[in-house]
Amino acid sequence: MCFISHINYAQLDNRKLEQRFAIDSTHQLRFRLTMLGFVKNNEYFGPIADGYTLFGYQLNPRVAYQPAPNVVLELGAFFRNDFGQERIAQIAPTFTVKFRHKNWNYLFGTLEGSVGHRLIEPLYQFERLLQNRLENGLQINHLTERTFFDGWVSYLRNTLPGYTRQEHFWGGFSFETRLAGKLIDTGWSVSVPIQLTVFHAGGQNINSPLPVRTALNAAGSLSLAWQNAGPGFFRSVRLDSYVVGYTENAERSYTGGAFYPNLTVTLKPVTVLASYWHGNDYRAELGGDLYQSYSRRYQSTYQETQRQLLIVRFLKDIPIAEGLSVTIRFEPLYDFHSGHFEHSEGVYINFTH
Repeated sequence: MCFISHINYAQLDNRKLEQRFAIDSTHQLRFRLTMLGFVKNNEYFGPIADGYTLFGYQLNPRVAYQPAPNVVLELGAFFRNDFGQERIAQIAPTFTVKFRHKNWNYLFGTLEGSVGHRLIEPLYQFERLLQNRLENGLQINHLTERTFFDGWVSYLRNTLPGYTRQEHFWGGFSFETRLAGKLIDTGWSVSVPIQLTVFHAGGQNINSPLPVRTALNAAGSLSLAWQNAGPGFFRSVRLDSYVVGYTENAERSYTGGAFYPNLTVTLKPVTVLASYWHGNDYRAELGGDLYQSYSRRYQSTYQETQRQLLIVRFLKDIPIAEGLSVTIRFEPLYDFHSGHFEHSEGVYINFTH
């Protein structure tokens, strides 16, 4: 069990930052609270991604009621406060109905979204956890010792006839299964992660000059992992060799792709993750800024067809008390095109009760 839970993630291990709606009592009203304090500093100076600092906290107090052993209802409010602003950045209601059947969970309302989808960063930007965490829609997920599956549809922005804005849908699935075999007895295992996201912008009878767009992003890997069953300096090693693809249908068709190998070495004091990105005309609507071939800098039209990066991440999760942990990250990178070294660093304080 420990072995599987340790390796069952894609690229960055963000499980400490996930929010799950627990089913653990019956016919009881319970108060629950999720809190995330964060500071993330991006020292980026190239033409693709802006540099900035995110500093603040999130609160999500909720009241949970479980009318049956396999059903939970949660009602609450989400607050996000960005330091340096005069007003609270976001106040929104949250409501979730979660039903469990065997190892399958079915959700309506506020989803177990964001980093809970366990997508690689080229498909989902980590900073959306800090700025656009809430997702609302429908979700099905499944978690066992060997398999993780998450399928969802979230409604990011609505529209109505006569509006000038498009509606935005985002959905997909994230899947990983560990292959059975004799390798497990030696501490080695093989797994297959497959991920797909779909973004759609459109709407009927609206007054928007923007074209209707549907974009697909996909990634797959054959992953090899080793876990040390006993004490020692080396705890685990994992190699992911992702192939990433992109296609979009708008006024004309766009295609792109990338090769994205990751080597994760977990040592006793720290986890080191080395990632190489070689992208060609790649784009993902909700993907990380650094991986795009099209600039996301403010008022920039710059394009970089071939994008090559080497990123080395130093990661540390520190448990403080039950439900309380601190995550520290230092992420230097080298841009092969510009020849520049850049970096980001972050500290995240997560509490779940």
